[in-house]
Amino acid sequence: MEILQPGKKNDDDVKHGRLDADADIYDPNRKDPTASERWKSLNREEKKKFFKDYYMKPLIITCLVLIAMSYIIYTMVKPPKKDVFFAAAFNMYLDVDSEDSFSDDFADYLGGNPDKDKIYFKTYEDSYLSEMEVDNFFEKRRFDIFITTKDRFKSFANNDNYINLEEVLPKDFLEKYKDRLVYYTNKVKDSSGKEYPYGLSLKGTKYKYYDQYSNEIEDPVVGIAINTKRKDTAVKFIQYLFENAE
Repeated sequence: MEILQPGKKNDDDVKHGRLDADADIYDPNRKDPTASERWKSLNREEKKKFFKDYYMKPLIITCLVLIAMSYIIYTMVKPPKKDVFFAAAFNMYLDVDSEDSFSDDFADYLGGNPDKDKIYFKTYEDSYLSEMEVDNFFEKRRFDIFITTKDRFKSFANNDNYINLEEVLPKDFLEKYKDRLVYYTNKVKDSSGKEYPYGLSLKGTKYKYYDQYSNEIEDPVVGIAINTKRKDTAVKFIQYLFENAE
């Protein structure tokens, strides 16, 4: 073992890895470069790598959090759309182009705002679930219009589900389309067998209607739900359907 003595020059006085006494780190007047100065000293590729390594992931996470929070706040403060109309059809469908544009077309006809107004056209097929929804919506007075085949329309009319159209449609409209009125009895209100104009034939009107096999339904019938809360809108819908009628 070698003993180091004072005054003896020995290269082993400085241990491996130890900084020299005159290293910058021991300089009391040394100033570290600022973040801005360090950034300016990097070339373009180094800046890209630095940004990717240290800022890209936090930036993406921050953006996603802000988007999510903005959406949540928007949905909370945005006023809900107002139901302005609901037409229900039974086992019949509008042709594809008409169904896609139905809500916007009728909204334009009403002069409403598609961003604030809800306009529904929904087809119900024969099933237990459909029957439950129809009964529920009818009790809540959500429906305004029913479009059905003549046979189904008759069963609805017999159970007091329609408004007498003579009581709500304009006289000039009734006169013009009197040959299209569909009369049925209402066994709930009148047991005498008297018939009333509860419906209008939609043959040759604005839209075509098809069954589930894509066969055109020749003579669909429209009527106004007896408990509608939007009677005036229902009347306008019938007038809308008869624009340019054959």
